[in-house]
Amino acid sequence: MARPNKNNAEYFSHDADMRNDVKVKALRRRFSHTGYAVWNYILETLTDTENFEIDFREVNKELLAADYDVSVQELDDIVEYACRIDLLQLTEDGSVLFSAAHKRRFSQLLERRAKLSEAGKKGMAKRWSSSNSDITDDKEVITSDSKVKESKAKESKVKQTEIKYPYQDIADLWNSICSTLPKIKSINDNRRQKIRLRLAEMSADTPTACIDRLKELFERIAASDFLCGSSANGWTATFDWVFENGKNWVKIIEGNYDNDRGSRSAALRASQTGANLGVGEYIEQGTGRRTYGSGRATIPADAPARPSDRHSWDAASKTWILI
Repeated sequence: MARPNKNNAEYFSHDADMRNDVKVKALRRRFSHTGYAVWNYILETLTDTENFEIDFREVNKELLAADYDVSVQELDDIVEYACRIDLLQLTEDGSVLFSAAHKRRFSQLLERRAKLSEAGKKGMAKRWSSSNSDITDDKEVITSDSKVKESKAKESKVKQTEIKYPYQDIADLWNSICSTLPKIKSINDNRRQKIRLRLAEMSADTPTACIDRLKELFERIAASDFLCGSSANGWTATFDWVFENGKNWVKIIEGNYDNDRGSRSAALRASQTGANLGVGEYIEQGTGRRTYGSGRATIPADAPARPSDRHSWDAASKTWILI
């Protein structure tokens, strides 16, 4: 069977002066470092997804916001502005996010892949035609080469059956640790296949290693308020979502959905300057300047934390004023 064409890429060229593009500058002025970071996060996600398009419906939007370490409102604001200045585009129903310029960059790559795929099909047809000519009197001519291939195929099958995957133990472990999430009642062939793929990515090559890796994974899920339904629409992680691809479990293990992720990053920024940061405040990289919002105001390091996003710093009185 022919291998399906890939409609994504492993990397994209990051222009050295991308920050100075007039549209990117506008995004930076509006949202400071956060806007620039989210813009690059989106480019990376677009590059890695099918047809260079992101599912931007509400549930996936919350997952993206958690992955980018911003609120859903911040993500919406940044995307809305990026669309307004034509850095990004949304379909009419708002469910798919893409970049027309990003797609154009990969058009030649997709064309090359299509040509290579077509050449591969022609080569396969030619080899098939040639192999048929080696058959005499309805009997296949067995060569030393075919014997080697047969031996390798048997060896591969033996290796695939060496690991006895504890599928039922895995289901029981999920039901036990992630007790507030949807239960697993059966393990079908589709689930078995995805479990094997994910465990191979985790380098779990023994039954004990399988259980150890997944125990850590499931415990992080159970400890995450977001994955357990604290989002605005009540979305929860499911067994199938965790094993669906090679990205979801990695994000969980790396702490993208941990409850204290936001507070940890804020605490790190604050500890670097000794400042007590409040709502929406941040420390500029390079300058070490304490500011908030668009970055126009400079806040003294010893100033109290900003009480809310409705407070503005008044340099004259050196206090936060409700606006």
